[in-house]
Amino acid sequence: MSAASLYAFLIPYEGFWMFLRRLSEAIAEQNWFVVVIELLVVIVGIFLGLQVDDWKEARNDKTDEQIFLQRLHEDLLLADELSARVRERRLGRLQSIMDASDVLFSRVDRTDLTEEECTAISSSSFFNINASGLSSYEELAGTGRINIIRAPEIRTALVELQQSRAALSAMVALQTSSDAFVYLPFRFPELIQATSYFDTDIGEIRSRHRCDLTAMRANQQFLNGFSANADGYDAYVRDGLKPWSIQFDRVHKLVDQALGIRH
Repeated sequence: MSAASLYAFLIPYEGFWMFLRRLSEAIAEQNWFVVVIELLVVIVGIFLGLQVDDWKEARNDKTDEQIFLQRLHEDLLLADELSARVRERRLGRLQSIMDASDVLFSRVDRTDLTEEECTAISSSSFFNINASGLSSYEELAGTGRINIIRAPEIRTALVELQQSRAALSAMVALQTSSDAFVYLPFRFPELIQATSYFDTDIGEIRSRHRCDLTAMRANQQFLNGFSANADGYDAYVRDGLKPWSIQFDRVHKLVDQALGIRH
C-alpha cells in the first residue's frame, strides 16, 4: 500500500492526528483494550487497502492481457501471411531433394527426373524465409510485464518461439554466406535450363526447369555441388525452419484457444 493510499485511508478516520492523540491517551491511561482496538482498526484498514490495490492491479492486468493477446494474434496473422507461401514450399522441397538425390546417384531404377525433382535440384541453395518477429511480444518483454500472461504454456511457447526464430536466423545467415552452396543453374547451364513463366493460379512468376540427367550423372563437379547443397538444405530445414514452423503454429493455436478464435 502506498504512503498516499495509507494517508487517504487515515484522514477520513477522524483525522490522523486525532487517531494518534486517542492512542497516546489510551497508552497513558494504560487502557490496553482501547489501544488494541485502535491498532486493530488501523491494521484491518491497511489490509483492506492492500487487498483493494491488489484487486485493481489484477483487474488492470487482466484487461491488459486481453489487449496484448489481441495484438499478438494480429501479429501472428501478419507473420503467417508473410511466410506461409515460402514456408510451405521450403518445407515440402526437402523430400523432393531427397528423391532427386536417389535418382542422381542411381539408388532407384529411374532414367529421368520429374519436373518437381528438377526444380528441387535447381533451388537446393535457396535458404531464405521471412520469419517476422512479433512486435507486441517484444514490446511487452521490453517493459518486463510478461507475467500479465496468466497461461504459463503461452509464456513458455513465446520464449521458445523467440529462441527457434533466433536459431533459424543464424542458420539462414550461415548458409547464405557460405561459398559451399551453389546456385546450380548458373554454374551448370548446360545441365539445367530454366524458363520463367507467370503462374496465373498463384499470381506469381515461377521458373520451369529441364534437367539433363545423363550429363548430370557424368559430371562429378555438379554432383559434388548438389551434394553440398542437399546437405545444407537438410540442415536448414531440420535444424532451423521446421522447429521454428512447428513452434510458430503452436503459439498461434494457443493464442486462438485463449481468445476463443477458430480459423
